[in-house]
Amino acid sequence: MQSGMSCLCRRRTRRNSPCRKEICRPMNESSSPYELTPGAQEELLERLPVHAFESECQRSLEMIELCQRYMTHFVSEKEDPDSHEMRQTLSDLAVATGRLDRNLSNMLALLHCMQHTEKPYWEPVELCSFVAAICSEQAQIQQALGTRLVLDCGGLTELYVHADVRYLTCICLQLLSNALRACTPDGGTITLTLRDDGSGGAVLSISDTGCGLPDGSFRSQQNNRSRFLGTTKSGLLLCQEYCKLTGWTLELRPRASGSGTEALLTIPPKSGTDSSPILRSISEEDALHAQRRLWFALVFELNCVPGMETVKFDLPAEFT
Repeated sequence: MQSGMSCLCRRRTRRNSPCRKEICRPMNESSSPYELTPGAQEELLERLPVHAFESECQRSLEMIELCQRYMTHFVSEKEDPDSHEMRQTLSDLAVATGRLDRNLSNMLALLHCMQHTEKPYWEPVELCSFVAAICSEQAQIQQALGTRLVLDCGGLTELYVHADVRYLTCICLQLLSNALRACTPDGGTITLTLRDDGSGGAVLSISDTGCGLPDGSFRSQQNNRSRFLGTTKSGLLLCQEYCKLTGWTLELRPRASGSGTEALLTIPPKSGTDSSPILRSISEEDALHAQRRLWFALVFELNCVPGMETVKFDLPAEFT
């Protein structure tokens, strides 16, 4: 009996021991041994293997695409009900894969910016043809979403700036995607306005007649949430980081008249770290390749917009 009481006392002692209390302490308390100090967070971010993670994500996406192609070929010649359901499933899978690819690309690019490994590459960019390429699928957009694209270059036929074309493409397509979502499902008008700032730089405005920026009211927040449901908001964060790297400015504000939003991108005449002149010795072949790359990026972005996931695009004749 004494042995049993002794055993019971030992169990009670262990249950109430300081060690057990320390182990069971909630992890969100300030004394948690797993809490990272600001310095430790920066060190962890520096050691994060972003390139390895990026490569692994790309391999996984390529494997998904390979499986999709195999399954598509497998059901392409069959016409039974099961094959119809399988084709629909493959279509849904392609949409989800595209969105996953887009979100991962944005997040990885943000990590590169946070690790200070992302540097701009300056080159001459002709903006009139650039924004014209962005509007090249306006007929498909209007047919699918009921939203009209209007391009206003103010009579300009050529406007060169010193820019990183990767950053410029990302920012413009992100702003266009946001404007399309804001106008969905009722449709509207998106106007791209390009102007010379008079000192060798440029100002690009993308305005829409959509739901507008949230003003704090319940209705505006609901309208905004319903149109941007499923987005990660990483795109605008990435645009802001690219503007910091280049010395550009990006401002979002309510449209001057009526409902909607205006995004104003200002590109100064020269970067803050590079005073070399703008060279314009770009061959026609190089310019054509650049427009093709921009068109493929545009199509990829449009296929991630609700209502345009399954729209098929044909390469415009002027890009062939």
